Amino acid sequence: MPQKIILDNRSFDIIHKTNKKIKRVSLTLENQDEIIIKTPLGFKQHLIKKFIYEYQDWILKAIQKVPQKNQIDFLNGGLIPFLGQNYQIKAQKDQKLKNPKLIFNQDYFILLYNENNINNKLFYEALKKFYKTKSKQIICPIFDKLIKQTNLHPNKISYRFAKTRWGSCSSINNISINYTLLQFDIEAIEYVVLHELCHIAQKNHSKRFWNLVSSYMPNYKTISNKIHNKLFL
Repeated sequence: MPQKIILDNRSFDIIHKTNKKIKRVSLTLENQDEIIIKTPLGFKQHLIKKFIYEYQDWILKAIQKVPQKNQIDFLNGGLIPFLGQNYQIKAQKDQKLKNPKLIFNQDYFILLYNENNINNKLFYEALKKFYKTKSKQIICPIFDKLIKQTNLHPNKISYRFAKTRWGSCSSINNISINYTLLQFDIEAIEYVVLHELCHIAQKNHSKRFWNLVSSYMPNYKTISNKIHNKLFL
């Protein structure tokens, strides 16, 4: 769960990124809800907020020039990403429904909603529910194919929502996939599945790990750029 910070009565998530290639502390703003701070390894956690406060005036001025996060206009023909394409939303009232529901009909999304319960958060929950429902249907066959190809067998596979990562592999080889990955094309989904499977053999991001990934997907760097720093919802 990201840290939060209050600047001038506005709440922001702090996304902390660090690796051995980062040589100095820097701030990045990609949307109006998050402050991304990049630091060298070993940067003390208690100094993160202190550094952000020092640049508060710049942040509050610059944040107005970046787009807001998660802006889908559900009721007025917005677009939903699904398997690498954007599909239009056609909203339909349904007073019998308590919570909104999304249906995909191959050409566009139908949003069924109760006009007495218009809540953008509920619309996003409906989208997450759609992705979750489709995740096993779409991603399980990808696992079957890549497990056969790599001979790397997870102990357990689960699908859940995560704000900070597309997938994970535990010490006992339980793999979890972020079901909102379904916004991307099959090639990108295959990369994430392969990435986590390779962690069964290599638990870190060493040269051996990347060599293993590359042996099955030589163009993985190009594919990974599709999803780099693009967590959704």
